[in-house]
Amino acid sequence: MRRRQMKKQKKIIIISSLCLLLCLCVGYAAFNTQLSIRAKGNIIDNSVDITDNVVTEGDGLYEDIYEEGRYVYRGQNPNNYITFNGETWRIIAKETDGTYKIIRNDTLPARAFDEANHRSTEKNSYCTYPSRGCGVYAAVDGTFSTPSGSQSGTVTEDSSIKIYLNDDYYVNNINETAKGQMTSHSFNIGAVEDLDESGAEADSIEKNIAGEKKYQWTGNVGLANVSDILRASTNPLCTSVTTSFNGTNECNSNYLLDKGAASGLYYWTINAYSDESGGSSSRAWNGIVFSSYAVVDHFDAYASNRAPRPVVFLKSDTTLSGSGTSDDPFTIV
Repeated sequence: MRRRQMKKQKKIIIISSLCLLLCLCVGYAAFNTQLSIRAKGNIIDNSVDITDNVVTEGDGLYEDIYEEGRYVYRGQNPNNYITFNGETWRIIAKETDGTYKIIRNDTLPARAFDEANHRSTEKNSYCTYPSRGCGVYAAVDGTFSTPSGSQSGTVTEDSSIKIYLNDDYYVNNINETAKGQMTSHSFNIGAVEDLDESGAEADSIEKNIAGEKKYQWTGNVGLANVSDILRASTNPLCTSVTTSFNGTNECNSNYLLDKGAASGLYYWTINAYSDESGGSSSRAWNGIVFSSYAVVDHFDAYASNRAPRPVVFLKSDTTLSGSGTSDDPFTIV
């Protein structure tokens, strides 16, 4: 009798323990699920789409009226600051392929666009003044011709500034994280012509863009296009490179022609200079800000008082956070 009671008590204890264990397992699973749901609910997506903030006046991001599906920042100080390579850069555009074209906010130390006698006339028939350098950024297949056809010839070697930016600068001055965020991209390196005409034959940004697009180079690091600077201005008088070059301040209200705290700003673009009379193969366009004027000008490529201002492209799947202000720049996440 006593043994039966003890067995019965053991069964009760075992069954009770199993029930308690089962309750604990079910409760833990429910708690863990609830905790997981709460944790997921507390994750905040801080990513931003810059095209959600398109404007039609003032400083900001605009739909590019010259290329459908492209967006460009314009104005004196739009919120287009971005941290890249541990430095402050600016977003020039979101391209039609989804990539981001960005430019270093500060220039690098001044250097020639193309060093004197770097290319010989025997190898480059386009570059007729080797002692003054050549205004073409990179070698091209076939012949290189100006928009009007005033000058054409072969360009078989890269400029010294292209070699510097893609060898020394890219290898030694861009960190591995930043290299992983970049993508090799095509740059428009054609010549932009200075037209001294009016009426129906007047110069225009459309003509400047067409000149740039005559030739492309694909690589890692380039420079800004002439049209990047022109399109960044909100001054309605900035209608072409000719109006900028021949005027005094028509392309102001422009973050790409803002010297900031510096006494002046002189930097190379990626485009060769040309005019209808020809004989200008040694020159390249550059942005200049000094005293009371901001213009796109041109100068001999061998000059060492202009600086490179690197331009790169970020991958199309780049995700950004931040507001783009100087205090809260975009960051790549």
